[in-house]
Amino acid sequence: MTNDRIYKMITLLVFLMGSLPRKTLNTISDRLGLLWFFIDKRHRNIVLENVDRAYPGKFTTPQLEVFAKKIFKNLASIIFEVAWSQRLTNDQLQKYIRIKGFKNLTKGHKKGRGVIVLTCHMSNFELMTTSLLNTDYQGFCLYRKLDFEPLDKWVHYSRQRYGIKMIPLRGASKKIVAILKQEGIVATLLDQNVGWYEGVWVNFFNRPACTNSRLAALAMKTGAPVVPLFARRVGENYILEFLPEVPVQVTGDRIKDIEINTQNFTMAVESMVRRCPEQYFWVHNRWKSKPYSLLPSKQIH
Repeated sequence: MTNDRIYKMITLLVFLMGSLPRKTLNTISDRLGLLWFFIDKRHRNIVLENVDRAYPGKFTTPQLEVFAKKIFKNLASIIFEVAWSQRLTNDQLQKYIRIKGFKNLTKGHKKGRGVIVLTCHMSNFELMTTSLLNTDYQGFCLYRKLDFEPLDKWVHYSRQRYGIKMIPLRGASKKIVAILKQEGIVATLLDQNVGWYEGVWVNFFNRPACTNSRLAALAMKTGAPVVPLFARRVGENYILEFLPEVPVQVTGDRIKDIEINTQNFTMAVESMVRRCPEQYFWVHNRWKSKPYSLLPSKQIH
């Protein structure tokens, strides 16, 4: 089967899903989320371990499993909510979305250097592309292309539907600098593990996490303010909240500045996660990379 046919099948499936009543979609997604929890041992263990280490001593084993089930339900709901949103016009969809803290974005934009929007995999992060609907701002979003081309094509279409232009991560540096010089707004995620050769070590939930250093380098180079965007689901609605700008340190010590700025950005992400931990993307192995350490002296010959 050709990629074009698979893409059409994905589009049809999303259309059929979106035609169902929202309550029905919620029921289906909850049951699939529970099914996912029970059959996917690998990701279940990642979630249980991540949450237990992020909140040591907070949960008993039964409480931890209940919490993990909420996480899987939240993740399963994303695709169904996206399908539901596809049948709505932009004006209809905005009835379910509340934008808060927009003054933080406008304040940063007035500096004339564009804005870097810092966010993470919270709630239905696919709907964060609606945050600039009906504004005069031109938004761009960095993304990592999916390996499965038909699905990547559909996701690309879905995200750009709301006026946001997608930029593949590979080779994006020059494009981003040019966009910021033209006072554009660029959104990026900063909550995924990277290899030691790509990032710096910072604390995330009091544990060392290797974090991409490119955002800090970009903010230091361009002078663009960094404004966090926090998404959360409240009942049947969604709140997209622009938080106060995270100050960028530039002292001339590039290595130290990158470490400090990356830590500050990561703290902003952690503060978002702590507000709604059950809506976070805990299935990702955020602490996969391990810090370098010397062997004990007795093992050195």
